[in-house]
Amino acid sequence: MINLRSPKYKQYGLAYLLLMPSLVFLLLFTYYPIVYSVWSSFFGRVSGGTKFLGIGNYIEMFSSPEFKEVIKNNIIYALFSTAPAVIFGLFLAILLNKKIRARGFYRFAMFYPTILPIATASMIWVFLLSESIGLVNHLLKMVGLPSNIDWVNTSPYAMISIIAVYIWKYSGYYMLLFLSGLQSIDESLYEEAYLEGANSWTRLHRITLPLLSPTTFFVVLLAIINSFQAVDQIYVMTKGGPHNSTNVLLYYIYEHGFVYWDSGVASSASTILFIVLLIITFFYYYGLQKTVNYER
Repeated sequence: MINLRSPKYKQYGLAYLLLMPSLVFLLLFTYYPIVYSVWSSFFGRVSGGTKFLGIGNYIEMFSSPEFKEVIKNNIIYALFSTAPAVIFGLFLAILLNKKIRARGFYRFAMFYPTILPIATASMIWVFLLSESIGLVNHLLKMVGLPSNIDWVNTSPYAMISIIAVYIWKYSGYYMLLFLSGLQSIDESLYEEAYLEGANSWTRLHRITLPLLSPTTFFVVLLAIINSFQAVDQIYVMTKGGPHNSTNVLLYYIYEHGFVYWDSGVASSASTILFIVLLIITFFYYYGLQKTVNYER
């Protein structure tokens, strides 16, 4: 017979009691919305209310040229924003991990865009990229390059613009994560390699990158997920235009859910986004986990 008054069960009871608030929030604000979104994706608007459509929303969505373009745009956005942001963040971390003057100031300057809300950062870039008064076109004119570009209203410049905002916004954050990883590497390893005649490239290739692999593994996964959550800068800068050329999956969900009030299609797209991120995370984790070196 189970003795609920035993120290063992009292300890378990206290542990579950302390975890209960977090568990309630997790159930209410994570698992319940996921389940409800999946359930709502099988319903759609009809005259007089809603009707069970089965996979009708999914069929309509995948047969739509707009949705196909949205998926293509999101893939382009993810590829051309994630890699440069991670590489630039790593470069900044390696550079600012060295003992240089005003290192703290440079670190803060590179991290500062991360502090800004993405909507504020996007508004700043809208002015910088303005066709008539923007600093970017002014600088291009000074060096003799074409300077009459309407960056946020013409294709393909609009996609280039939102990718640039992502790189500018998140590189400093990834730099901070890489810095924490670099500072956990034992300095004696570099000293021994230097005494054995290893040059800077060898030390980077043989010591830094392998021992930084857990941080790199986490940062790349985080960057991929962030690239599929783009909505603020697109709403502020392009609103999915011109001609749907910058419309990505999360903005498509927002548009159908809160502009067209088509909750069935929005829920279906949300379910697709959830499945895509789940598949990417699963294959990324189990496919690349063997390449990560957790030994220091």
